Amino acid sequence: MFAFRFALRNVLSRRSSAVIVLFITFTLALLVISNAVFDGTDSGMEHTYVNSFTGNIVICPKSDFPISLFGDETPVTGELSEIPLLIPFSEVNDCVRNTEGITSVIPQITGMAVIDINEENVPVSLFGVVGDEYIADMSGIRMLSGRPYTSGERGLMLSDNALALIEDDAETTLHVGDMVKLIMTDGASFTIRAVPLTGIYSYDVRNYTLDKIALIDPETLRALMGVQDTSDDIEIDDSLKNLMESSSSGNFDELFFSSEDTTGTDAGILDVAALLQDDEDETEIPAAQNNTWSYLICRTDKHLSPKKLIRSLNATFKENDWPVQAINWRTAAGGSVVYVFYLRIIMTVGIILILLTGFIVINNTLTISALGRVCETGTLRAIGASQRFIALQFLSETALLTVSAGILGCILGGAASILINRADIQLGNSLLVQLFGGNRINAVLTLTNILRCLAISVALAFLGWLYPVHVAMESNPIVAMRGQV
Repeated sequence: MFAFRFALRNVLSRRSSAVIVLFITFTLALLVISNAVFDGTDSGMEHTYVNSFTGNIVICPKSDFPISLFGDETPVTGELSEIPLLIPFSEVNDCVRNTEGITSVIPQITGMAVIDINEENVPVSLFGVVGDEYIADMSGIRMLSGRPYTSGERGLMLSDNALALIEDDAETTLHVGDMVKLIMTDGASFTIRAVPLTGIYSYDVRNYTLDKIALIDPETLRALMGVQDTSDDIEIDDSLKNLMESSSSGNFDELFFSSEDTTGTDAGILDVAALLQDDEDETEIPAAQNNTWSYLICRTDKHLSPKKLIRSLNATFKENDWPVQAINWRTAAGGSVVYVFYLRIIMTVGIILILLTGFIVINNTLTISALGRVCETGTLRAIGASQRFIALQFLSETALLTVSAGILGCILGGAASILINRADIQLGNSLLVQLFGGNRINAVLTLTNILRCLAISVALAFLGWLYPVHVAMESNPIVAMRGQV
C-alpha cells in the first residue's frame, strides 16, 4: 500500500503524466468508437444479407477458387469460371434438412446473363430459385407488384432498384407481364431465352450488391446455362426412344429443320416468342426432384450458433467424403462484405500502431524518469527497501498512467458511440449504404469491445514497466546515494 501511495505521489508530481494519459485516452477512445461503428456495420450487414439472400449458412461445392452466391470471387481470373454443382445433391440435401437447428433450406443455382432491351445489354446475376418459396423465406424482401412465380412456372422477378437501372440504360419502361429477353454467352456461342416479368419487389436496404440480383425460375436458367439434370435414374420417353432408333438407322434429316422451314424469318434473326414456346413445350423435371443445384441456402434457429452448425456440418461432409462445404453469410455474400471486414482489420491495425508509438513514448518517459530518480531509488534500497518494493513502485506508476487512461478512453469512446446513435446520421449515397450495411450509421457498444481496450491498456502498463524497472534495479545503492549515475 505504501508503494502505491509513493507511486501516486510521483505520478502527480510529473508534468509528463498528463500528456501520457491524454494520448492513451484519446487513442483508446478512437479504438472504442471505430470498433463500435464496425460492430454496428457487421450487425447491419448480417441482418440485411441474411434476410435478403444469404440465409445464415450456405452449403456450396468445394472449388479451387473462392466462391460466393455470385460465383467466382477471384479478383482477376481472365475468364469466367464455371460454378460447380452440389454432388451428391440428394444425400447432401437430406443431411442438411435433417440437421437439428436448420429451420429451412432453399436450393439455388446461379448464373450470369444480360437482359437485352432495345438493343441495350444490362448484366445481371441470375439466382435460379423457386420464387414463392424464396420470397416467403426472405423477410427482407417485399413484393411491390405482381406475384412470385411458382414451382415449374416460367418467370423473372426484379427489384425496384435493379428495374430502375435497367430502364435507365434501355430508356424504356417494363411492366409486370412483359416478356424479357435474356442472353448468356459461352465463348463464341450464345443462348437466348425469354421469360415473363411476374413480379417487382424491394429490399429493406438498398446497396450495389442487391441491385445486381435478378430472381429467375431454375428451369430457364438451366436452359440458358446448358445444364442437364444430374439424377442417377432418368427415364426416356417412348417417343424419344423411337427418335433415337430412327437416327441410328441413318434417317438423320428428320432430326433437323430445312431452310424452307424458316420462311418469314430473316436470316440471323431469332424469334424470341418461338424460343419461349419451344422452351415451354420441353419435358421438365419438377424443381423439387431436380438435382442440378449449386447451393443450399439455410436458415437456422435464432437460439443456436451458426458457427457451431457450420463446424458440425463440415465434419459430417468430411466424414462422408462429400466435396461440399458449409460457409457463413459473410463468405456467401461475396467480395463487398469481405472488403469491409478487411477494412476493419486494416483500421484496427493502424490504431494499434498508434498505440505502439504511444508505448514507445511512455517507455522513454518512464526510463528518463527512472534515470533521474537514481539517487531516490538508491536511498530507498539503502534504508532497507527490497527489490520487490522498487519493482512494485514502478509497476504502480505505469499502471496508474495506462489503466486510468484506458478507463477514461472507454468512457469517452462509449459516450461518443451513444452520441453517434442519437445523432441518427442517415446515409443517402449507395456506396456509403454498402459500406455501413444500412441506411444509417449505427454504433454497437459491446462488452467485448470495452474489455479488449482495457486489456490493451493493461498490456501497455506491463510492457512499459519492464525496462524502467530494469534500469532502477541496476543502480548501485552506494553510488546512487553519492549522486553518481
